[in-house]
Amino acid sequence: MPTPFIYRRAFITAAAALGFGLPPALAAANPLYQARTIVTGRRDETRIPGLKLCLVQVLVRVSGDPRLETHPLLAELAQAPEEAVTHTSFRDLYAFRPIKDEQGTRDRPHEMTVEYDQAKIDTLLRKLGSRPWLSDRPRLVVFLAVKHIGSSYVLSTTNDVGALQRQSFEAAAWKFGMQVTLPSERLLTQSGLSFETLPSTPLATLQGLVDSSVGDTPLSGTLTWSRELLGWRSVWHLNYQGAEQHWRSDGGNFDAAFRNAIGGAAQIFSGNGTPG
Repeated sequence: MPTPFIYRRAFITAAAALGFGLPPALAAANPLYQARTIVTGRRDETRIPGLKLCLVQVLVRVSGDPRLETHPLLAELAQAPEEAVTHTSFRDLYAFRPIKDEQGTRDRPHEMTVEYDQAKIDTLLRKLGSRPWLSDRPRLVVFLAVKHIGSSYVLSTTNDVGALQRQSFEAAAWKFGMQVTLPSERLLTQSGLSFETLPSTPLATLQGLVDSSVGDTPLSGTLTWSRELLGWRSVWHLNYQGAEQHWRSDGGNFDAAFRNAIGGAAQIFSGNGTPG
């Protein structure tokens, strides 16, 4: 019997989220030098704060170092959030909905996509003591055992209960400029991977299940709802240069847990140390 393969549709979706396949008007010369956020209208009072958020995002995205989000020099750089911007575009999230009250003038939500000058962002990174991570980035295949109140499962490309979590992983992957895919139900079944067995499955075994056409490196984790914290506990594992790396997060929603997962992997592979 041939080795089960990773379902390709999830990889295609994650690759599109990274920036490839976008219309020319939205695609930056290097898709890493992009950021996006939600703003309410295009006025400066919402656009400028959005640009400050995007500046932080692109610095983290290009460097692969989530620690830059709390760098002490960011406040100074944020005083000129448009300095490195080459293009800004807006997508109306209420497109085709009837306009009500002030939704057509002030509080209509837009996704703002910002593209940056590569040389200027690289210069800002040097000011922060960092550097761009421009080498090929590993494509992660996420094997995640999830336990919520009354249910447990392994997140896959198709299970109904995991729809919002799949979207959350896509968002986290885009934030850190990574490509992420999930296993299919077929692979999980044929490999005997379940909520009970996955946490004790060696990374070397998971590596053998990864189809090289869609992924390179398995990222294994557990996500457990904590009544005590009223949030999620997560633990993550991957192999880097022959050594296993482990990190965790406690509390918060699963969006934060997945940002911790992908951000931690980016930090490790970009050579920026290990997640705290």
